[in-house]
Amino acid sequence: MLEVVLIGTAALLMWCGWFFFRSPKSDGLAPAFTVPAGIAIRAEPLLSESEVALYNLLRMAVQEHYLVLAQVPLWSFVSVEAMDHAGSQVLRQMALKRVDFVLVHPGSRQVEQVVEVETASPRPHQAERQRVIESVLGAAGIKLVTLRSDRSYTIPDLAGALGLETAE
Repeated sequence: MLEVVLIGTAALLMWCGWFFFRSPKSDGLAPAFTVPAGIAIRAEPLLSESEVALYNLLRMAVQEHYLVLAQVPLWSFVSVEAMDHAGSQVLRQMALKRVDFVLVHPGSRQVEQVVEVETASPRPHQAERQRVIESVLGAAGIKLVTLRSDRSYTIPDLAGALGLETAE
């Protein structure tokens, strides 16, 4: 009986020692992130001047119909429901891909349309990016509207491209 009490006491002391004297890393929490010395981080504009101009025109064209958001990651408004190898491949293809503008229905909060700005001479990686975006949006049933960067648009032009009627 004395042996059981001694073993129990020793186990209790070991548990108390582990609980009170363990290192902060051993509790599963990662140390707080800090920017390493020698790394410079600065704020950058989210949109170029031409993108801001188009954003403002889009906002006026859609007024009460949609909310307009810019530079939205593709994975943030679609979901991939297959968690096998094919699902991970789709997620990998979607990673780090952003769309230029999304039009969000204010009631349902769903992205109903995506507006992409097509450059006059796209680079090879941009063509692949565009194919992924078109494929994902098509599968999700989200309308894609492509505007040209070398063209200027009026509010009625944009409303027409987006399938909206303008108030006369």
